[in-house]
Amino acid sequence: MKLRNKDNITSFQLIFFIVQAQVGVGILSMPYTIYTQAGHDSWISVLIGGCIVQILLVLFWYTMKRYPAMTIFEIFDHSAGRWIGGMIKFLYIIFFILIGASILSLFAEMINLWILPLTPRWLLIILMAVIGIYAIRGPVKFLARFFVFVSIMLIIFVLLVIYAFFEVNYLNIFPVGESGFFPILKGTEKAFFSMLGFELFLVIAPYVDSKPIKKLKSISIANLIVTLFYAFLTLICILFFGINEFKLVPQPLLYMIKSFSFKVLERIDLLFLSMWIVSVATSYMAFLFGASRGMMSFSKNIRIILLSLFLLQYPLSFLRSYLRGGMRLESLPIP
Repeated sequence: MKLRNKDNITSFQLIFFIVQAQVGVGILSMPYTIYTQAGHDSWISVLIGGCIVQILLVLFWYTMKRYPAMTIFEIFDHSAGRWIGGMIKFLYIIFFILIGASILSLFAEMINLWILPLTPRWLLIILMAVIGIYAIRGPVKFLARFFVFVSIMLIIFVLLVIYAFFEVNYLNIFPVGESGFFPILKGTEKAFFSMLGFELFLVIAPYVDSKPIKKLKSISIANLIVTLFYAFLTLICILFFGINEFKLVPQPLLYMIKSFSFKVLERIDLLFLSMWIVSVATSYMAFLFGASRGMMSFSKNIRIILLSLFLLQYPLSFLRSYLRGGMRLESLPIP
């Protein structure tokens, strides 16, 4: 396999690259979003969504196996030609940029709501954007190492949430399947979109210095981790809140953790949010990485690419906040 200037990662690092790309800003509201469609069977929707993602990952892996030294952008050039391939690449880049802008917008919204209500959202957006753009300037292997290091926070997430088992009602998930096939299917759609990030395998694959079968194992393990993690969080929220209360809490994880109290630590929700910020940053970095690699197929000037990413995502994230009713246009410091 052709090495990319020795800027390669291992199959072990690939696991956490995909995990960190998938787990991000939507984790706080994900259980509620799925619950609005599938009710107390939301955890089933998550499991089905994970199965769909696995099928797509196998298809992606088979594609990348045929072109082991190419990213998806290079494959488009090779297979579809300059013009058609260029149009498809452009759509992929726009997709990654829009996801990144959405992450910035939701991040600023949650920080305003839970931690810093008086801090301007434009400042929060700029801070996260600068951190993300700075992170992707370096080699891919540095980014992957950082993702591996911060993944320990997922374990802390689980340990914090496990405490809720002391106050749950196990009858809240019964009868299983009562919501019906179509509501569960609608919930699966919400769960699937919460798992976005797995498609970045199409970009990172040629940087992984391992055999194809190891790559498949890595992305499968990553998907299993995310699916079980999301299903666990959704299930614990259902058990904790029940049918009536769940409808009133758009960020169930935060409301649940806020109800916990320890002698040595009063505001557990602030600790949770601090770790969540890191998770948001890694997810944002992953999508920035995808967009930057796509733009590099048009231009090799990394400074122009990074500046373009900032100038594109800056107004898009503001626009999303404005459309959601969280920001006035006249308050935006648009350069």
